[in-house]
Amino acid sequence: MTFEQLDYFIAAAQCGTFLDAAETLHISQSALSKQIMKLEKELDIQLWDRSRRSAVLTEAGRMFYQEALNLSGEYKKALLRISEFKEQSSQKLSIGTLPILSQYHLTAMLKDFADSHPQIHLMLEEVEEHDLLRGFSNNAYDFIITRSNMLDNKNHTFRTLAEDRLVAILPENHRLAGRPVISLDDIAGEGFILMHTYTSIYDFCMDLFREAGIRPHLLRTARMESIISAVAVREGISLLPEENFRLFQYRDIVSVPIDTPRTLSIGIAGKKQGRISSAMAEFLRYADGYIR
Repeated sequence: MTFEQLDYFIAAAQCGTFLDAAETLHISQSALSKQIMKLEKELDIQLWDRSRRSAVLTEAGRMFYQEALNLSGEYKKALLRISEFKEQSSQKLSIGTLPILSQYHLTAMLKDFADSHPQIHLMLEEVEEHDLLRGFSNNAYDFIITRSNMLDNKNHTFRTLAEDRLVAILPENHRLAGRPVISLDDIAGEGFILMHTYTSIYDFCMDLFREAGIRPHLLRTARMESIISAVAVREGISLLPEENFRLFQYRDIVSVPIDTPRTLSIGIAGKKQGRISSAMAEFLRYADGYIR
């Protein structure tokens, strides 16, 4: 007796006819009949009364139907428990991240999670923005740590871990360097050196300019180190996330916050339609506790 034969017998009993059961199981009626006959032969009992126009369960068949349900149910529970055990004993969690962990103090969070969850093998990969999104789309990562403005809200979930604000990077003797805060209108006529066009920071800045009705004079784009050097020699000014700017040792330049209601949110992104493994669920629980 096999569990496949039990499932065939259960299907026939529930459907009422061998034909309907065969269609439900996507097999031929003859294949279904042969398996049920093998089951009857092994049990040495007649489960179906075939003397009528349509076969019906015998008294023994009705009794065995309940036993078959119990056996099949316990088998499926056992398979589920085995699957859960295998997953728990070899859990893996792959996280892709922008190179922003240190400035937002997230390195310690990830290390603490790994130390407190030794059963989960945490694989962390730091990549640039275009590679991060491509890897996420191709299921290389379970989660990504990213900026919210890189995401599609229809398809992605997002848990905020940190907030940042945009600051203007100015030479220390700039006319606005002593202000506590400035607006985009205050610097609308300046020449700008922004992050490269493929970055989310560039997109964020350009969105702010559009919302303010400003067409910026863009001198060029560059990496952050080059931007800071260029501002120091008064080639132009820039807009950068404040925490990113804090990482650099600098002279002759200052940062002044931009007066805008929009902030830069950094957090954990997932997929709305994606499968949540036990390792992923545990990481989200841990992150929620970290946020609080």
